[in-house]
Amino acid sequence: MMFLYRIITFLVYCVLYPVGRMKATRGRGNELWRGRLGLISPLGPRDVWMHAASVGEVKVLGYLIDYLKKQDETLTIHVTVMTRAGFKTATDQLGDKGDNVTLSYFPLDALPAIRRSLDLINPALLVIAETEIWPNLISQAAQRNIPIVLVNGRMSEKAFRMYRYVRSFTKKLLALYDRFFFKTEGDFERYRHFGVTPGNSVVVGDMKFDAPLLPRSEGRRSEMRARAGVASDHFLLVAGSTRPGEEAILAKVFHAVHAKHKNFRMIIAPRHVERVGEVKALLEEKGLPYAVYGHTSTSDNIILVDRMGFLNELYMAADLAFVGGTLVETGGHNILEPVWAGTPVIFGPYLSNVSEAADYILANSYGAKVASESDLAGLLQQVIVGELSFAVKTENDLRNSPTAMAGDYILKRLKGA
Repeated sequence: MMFLYRIITFLVYCVLYPVGRMKATRGRGNELWRGRLGLISPLGPRDVWMHAASVGEVKVLGYLIDYLKKQDETLTIHVTVMTRAGFKTATDQLGDKGDNVTLSYFPLDALPAIRRSLDLINPALLVIAETEIWPNLISQAAQRNIPIVLVNGRMSEKAFRMYRYVRSFTKKLLALYDRFFFKTEGDFERYRHFGVTPGNSVVVGDMKFDAPLLPRSEGRRSEMRARAGVASDHFLLVAGSTRPGEEAILAKVFHAVHAKHKNFRMIIAPRHVERVGEVKALLEEKGLPYAVYGHTSTSDNIILVDRMGFLNELYMAADLAFVGGTLVETGGHNILEPVWAGTPVIFGPYLSNVSEAADYILANSYGAKVASESDLAGLLQQVIVGELSFAVKTENDLRNSPTAMAGDYILKRLKGA
């Protein structure tokens, strides 16, 4: 099977090489073709070659790189990606990591491109994110005694059915891996079908929840509250990324809660700032006084945000956060942002876009789900009077996270352990 695969991929490489070589040396797309043909600039030895398919995997590897660099800032890492979207995300996300982190497109999985790339990158260790199984890369790395580590390992039912058609071939490739870090027990069981054993694998959870925490400075937090006209003894709810229909619910909730707790304050940041005028009209219709962020005093009860770019800092300043798109049938926005800012989060029942994140938050007591307007009002009153509290994610949680477990193993292997 490997012999046939190598013949096919070599023929594809031969067909693409002339045009690819021309595009690699001039014109648009040269970065893509330099990577595909293994014509990247000489790099010298890298400690780690990391590969991600696209945007999601790039973000996961970004968290892993952050962790590794905190432990050893001298580490040299080369990242490859498959897609243009992934390359753009990697350029944005890795741009501030320094010269020790480099980037290129993934080479064609044909022997000439793979061997040339391995010669140029010369990694001490190969890290692959999620499901990517590239026979020539894996076999050539193993031939050079380069340990191969799978992080955030997953295998969908569709991929499982596909690999079952070439079970023996897949089993031989996976036997060349040094270590597997899986997202779920189900993923491990699917890999187990291809010979992976508990001896060289561990289920650690999903690394996509391990974003670095927003630096939580009490000085910055107090400054943000003061700028919003929120005193230290006020209880502040920040409702972020709200959608049409949710502000009306929040207005009713505010009226009910503020009637009993005069120290209650609420900041509303609509998902689209052009809707601020619409929200102002709604609040005026309800008879609820408000002020615009930056023009407030401690007597203002509701504050509207009419600009973008600092929602995470507002979450950090809050006592509790609500993330929109969840009380109306939108499917939810990023409900993890408050968690990464060190603030508990509440959200509604419409979670089709963020269901895994919701499960993670609820499992770790970082927040709660509410079903209705009355649920939200009741929960807020419980929190204000101290009858209900939540956990807050800290650096200690990150030290015991899936990313840390994979990162510590990588560091250990690089030291030859």
